[in-house]
Amino acid sequence: MAASCHDAPAPARAISNRPGLRLSITGNPNVGKTSLVNAIAGTNLKVGNWAGVTVEKREAILRHGDLDVHLEDLPGLYSLHPSSPEEAIARRELFTNPPDVIINVLDAGNLERNLYLTLQMLELGVPTVIALNLLDEAEAKGMTVDPAALQAALGVPVVPTIASRGQGVHDLIPAAIAAAKRPVGLGASAAYPTPVESAVREVQACMSGPSARFAALALLEGDTDIEHLVNQDAASLARRLAARLEAQGVEAFLDIAEARYARAAEIARVAVPDPRPRRTLTDTLDGFFLHRYLGVPLFALVVLIVFRFTFIVAGPFVSFISGPFQNVITGFTAGIIPATGPFALLEQLLTGAIIPGVGTVLSFLPTLLALYLAMSFLEDSGYMARAAFLADRSMRGLGLEGKAFIPLVLGFGCNVPAVYATRTLERRNDRVLVSMILPFMSCSARLPVFVIFSAAFFPRFGSVVVWGLYLLGMLVAIAAAWLLRRTALPQQGGATVLELPPYRLPSPGTMLKHAVNHTKAFVHRAGTTVLVAVTIVWLLLATPARPGPNFAHVAPGDSLFGTVSQAVAPVFAPLGFGTWQAAGALIPGFVAKEVVVGTLGQIYVGRQNASIKPLGFVTGVGIIARDLAASAWKAVSALPRVLLPLPSAGGGSTLDTPLVRQLSRAYSPAGALAYLVFVLLYTPCVATISAIAGEHGRRLAVITVAYQLASAWLVALAVYNAARLLL
Repeated sequence: MAASCHDAPAPARAISNRPGLRLSITGNPNVGKTSLVNAIAGTNLKVGNWAGVTVEKREAILRHGDLDVHLEDLPGLYSLHPSSPEEAIARRELFTNPPDVIINVLDAGNLERNLYLTLQMLELGVPTVIALNLLDEAEAKGMTVDPAALQAALGVPVVPTIASRGQGVHDLIPAAIAAAKRPVGLGASAAYPTPVESAVREVQACMSGPSARFAALALLEGDTDIEHLVNQDAASLARRLAARLEAQGVEAFLDIAEARYARAAEIARVAVPDPRPRRTLTDTLDGFFLHRYLGVPLFALVVLIVFRFTFIVAGPFVSFISGPFQNVITGFTAGIIPATGPFALLEQLLTGAIIPGVGTVLSFLPTLLALYLAMSFLEDSGYMARAAFLADRSMRGLGLEGKAFIPLVLGFGCNVPAVYATRTLERRNDRVLVSMILPFMSCSARLPVFVIFSAAFFPRFGSVVVWGLYLLGMLVAIAAAWLLRRTALPQQGGATVLELPPYRLPSPGTMLKHAVNHTKAFVHRAGTTVLVAVTIVWLLLATPARPGPNFAHVAPGDSLFGTVSQAVAPVFAPLGFGTWQAAGALIPGFVAKEVVVGTLGQIYVGRQNASIKPLGFVTGVGIIARDLAASAWKAVSALPRVLLPLPSAGGGSTLDTPLVRQLSRAYSPAGALAYLVFVLLYTPCVATISAIAGEHGRRLAVITVAYQLASAWLVALAVYNAARLLL
């Protein structure tokens, strides 16, 4: 042995304290790993037709006979030589805490690309089963894949599956149980050049355990992260041997990669003798959606159609919940709790704060459900991956990769998971930059504010106004990224692979599940954060700022809330909404943007509820049933208008609520537009700030809050002055 080391063991394999079998589901992004877990265990993990949906390990548990089976859905990765945080998460989990069996999911239509990772998995020395997935898509391409030939070439069990249809998935657990009982061999290991193989054996001799060969190869490849996971004698020896190989003109990293690619190509040729695919529907559609000149306009059109669908379908239900339904609930409350005596304050709290505040927020559940349905369709169909591809050129102009578009799009749903999704970006400066511009992406919590103001001031063009606000948020984000890239966060270089999966027809059941789950999260916030916020606002509105009026009998402007809001209001006077009501609603909006609408509802509608008379149960239920049926008919009959090209065909004209009528008298159109712009751009919710602080530190969170407040004020000022000339 040319070099020596002390024989120290590699990290011991961690033994799970949970009884049963641990299975790790691995594979390239977008090969159907999460769909496979859902199909096996009946779980409802998020499925998205793009790379980067699974950022951290997620688990599902099922019972198979007398055995508890723990399924671990690891992040998608192209290689066990990590180039991004999610690949590092998966590699660390597999190496330091190897499962009982790896289920490696392969895309049957892209075997050669997928098999590079498979060869690395086999070198880990963990029992492995191959799930040959997406066979239906391979057949649609005109490709014939031979599972038996693939199994013979790899030397491990191969189970054909179509996870989206549940075909073959239940054969995986028995195959994994059987694999766990068999000894593990090298199987289809690549043939490395003699000098490299010799060095591998020397380093491997310094370690023990099933993953010793993989660790030796990784060390010779120059994987600095794995040096911290093995004994330092092996790491030092690997560095010396790598230097010796380099002096001999042998580049270990390139030779190892080339050997794996060659072996992957050889196995793919055995499994797919005729790999020439025919032109598919995906190719035809991409001719339009990825067209050099038509792609971006088509994307803008798709987004506009999404908002028209959201407005037109949800509008009648929003009017129903915030109008008749809310009035009936207020009538029930007034009939149960007397407005005088010891329960008077409770009656005022319920009818003057909680029902108009929380009720106004909850009235937008149909809007969010419609939006999430549309977004789920775009994600699961594969179109969002095309949007990232279209954005790639613009992103690279900002020194970002097209992959950065995915967290930005996720921000349209909620900024918090979008901040965590920046972990999929390889370079730290990119992760920080995207986190700082993410809050400019209008999250769903802002949508109620947009809808209510658009309905009040732009009823014929509501969907176009909201569409324009979303585009404005993206433009401001791009401008901020351009500035940050040239100052505090310079580009760090590098390139990544951008996945373009085939188009798939989403499952209606899956779409509905995702939409309902997202909407439930909104309901939870309304039942906690918004409830607490509107209660506090009511207490402040009921408390006089100066001695004189009694509690709960003070004019709103003379209350503590009104007095504080009046002190803040002059800051917004140049923007066209310098009233205490407008300024006051923005203050609790720092907690959650839904509270802006809740506070406005409480201020403008809460006092009206005092005039609502008690209502009998039977009468109230009759009103609800009648108006709900009428709203459903309006929504169904309005569906054909979604695709009409003229803005006047809908997009807000169906929304008629007490708050809409009150707001239309309280603001000018220019001031209302500036208010919308400020809500779009100003400080994100507390949860998003906490996420940024957790990922990148408190200092960055404070900087983000400050620069977004300044950006919101300046852009709103410009919009107000421009709107005064045009409206």
